Amino acid sequence: LNIASEKSAYTITDRATYLATRKNLSLDILVEGDPALLNIYHVIVVNPQKSDKINNAGALAFADFMISTQAQEVIRTFGVSEFGQPLFFPDADKTEADLGSV
Repeated sequence: LNIASEKSAYTITDRATYLATRKNLSLDILVEGDPALLNIYHVIVVNPQKSDKINNAGALAFADFMISTQAQEVIRTFGVSEFGQPLFFPDADKTEADLGSV
């Protein structure tokens, strides 16, 4: 981002990185919201039969927490007080067509 700013160039970045560094940049967002730009994170619980080192109960508890209303609210509001907008968009229980929407 710094080099793109210095050279008045175009670049691709994630929202969180841009918002965290924008005060030092001379860059504006030109394109956003296109489904091709989505950077979706998933919680995946692996098969506990694949290794004896898997904490299946912990993995299930973590996955349940991440899709809970409480965690989705934390994700939805994370960064708003510091950057004026969220850094991430919660997508638990959304349809594919609604992914990335507020």
